[in-house]
Amino acid sequence: MTNEIRKDKNNPFLLSEQVKSILHKKGLSKIFNYTDYEIFKARCKKTFNKAQAIADQFQNETEQQSDFNEYIF
Repeated sequence: MTNEIRKDKNNPFLLSEQVKSILHKKGLSKIFNYTDYEIFKARCKKTFNKAQAIADQFQNETEQQSDFNEYIF
């Protein structure tokens, strides 16, 4: 599915939205994509806190491009 279709489904209880929220709080919202999300979701299906486990997978498996790198301090 494309991002245009998923934009209408902004339900904070969806697992993907919870993962996005966790990554956003850590300044890593740019690394989220649905292809990797589906892979990580399958890997973490037996974990207790799936959203946190998937967010950890994103952090560990992808290059971390912090959102804060664009800001001049």
